[in-house]
Amino acid sequence: MKVIIPDAQSRKAFDIINILERVHGYDLLLFAPPGTNRLLRAIYGQKVHPLSMENYGSFREDLLSATNEDSDNEYIWMTVSEDPTLYFYELMEKEPHQPIRYLLPDRTMFELARKKEKFQAFCEANGLPVPASFSADDLKELELDFRPVIAKKRIGAGSVGMKYVEKPDQLSLLDDINKDHYLFQEKIVSARKIHGIFCVAREGEIISWHGHERLRTFPEKGGVTVFSRSQYDRECKEIASRLIREMDWSGFAMVEFLHDDRTGEWKIIELNPRLWGSVMLSEFCGARLLSNYVKLLTDEKPESGDELTDRYIRWVFPFEVISLLKGSISPGEFLNRRGLNTCYINFTYSSILRALLFQAYFIFNGRSIARFFKKLLP
Repeated sequence: MKVIIPDAQSRKAFDIINILERVHGYDLLLFAPPGTNRLLRAIYGQKVHPLSMENYGSFREDLLSATNEDSDNEYIWMTVSEDPTLYFYELMEKEPHQPIRYLLPDRTMFELARKKEKFQAFCEANGLPVPASFSADDLKELELDFRPVIAKKRIGAGSVGMKYVEKPDQLSLLDDINKDHYLFQEKIVSARKIHGIFCVAREGEIISWHGHERLRTFPEKGGVTVFSRSQYDRECKEIASRLIREMDWSGFAMVEFLHDDRTGEWKIIELNPRLWGSVMLSEFCGARLLSNYVKLLTDEKPESGDELTDRYIRWVFPFEVISLLKGSISPGEFLNRRGLNTCYINFTYSSILRALLFQAYFIFNGRSIARFFKKLLP
């Protein structure tokens, strides 16, 4: 049995590969966009197959060419990112007898999770707590009865492209955007940080999970998480369980929450239907989501986990280094490792040589640099 890892060039996949291979001893089948394979082979010490994302036909040809090299083997699909997973859905719908096992929700639910407006409507229809939403016409009424608003891209994009309207005179910021491409939500006023419930589920039941509290992002407003800690908030977990049950969800899910200080309840911000950048924390705090996913597909009993709270994860390079240089964090805070309770994205679970090679690859990779500057721009 081999585990298929698409997007092996990504920072997220780097940690997934190290955990599955170096900690749990699984055999892996690695894929990356054409043109990146030779460099990645030097980093991982094994062949990295090309996986084109130009269209379904090229994706199918690349994936099956690699899996057919060893026709006696079986495979497990790992949902690293959304685009290859959408093509994978199509492959399994058209040719369901491939020797590839997977845990995924019904495709309509996967697509619903990606489309923020439809996800909002689903939660509202099922009585799940979410921020109030506004239509484009409602925005004019906010001039008379103002409430802070966030404009989010309707499909994917994470924090990229978000617009924040925190004062009435900032409503003009929404004049120049294509309102058909955005969901407008009430901005939750909260003294607490964003919480997340991270899980692997099967047919609507959460099998293994942990939570985290976001402590620091880069950039500070709407950026990626660069520092967080593990928590096991039972209230958030209960809401996430209701959502997973209503969607009959299978596979990985990350449900994010904000506490609404006005109403006193946790509200669902979004559900990410694939693995996340801080996935390493699930291993470090004992939840072992990656290996439990594989165990579910190989008829082994998942591990219950240790529920270790106050385990920290940091993304030091490049984001916290930049924050240090800008004065956003102090040298003392930058150097505070909190004993041995901290893991480090792209370093923990890797050899030093592999980690350094991957950092060099990231610095000089045009694709990665473009994504980095996307996060910096509003």
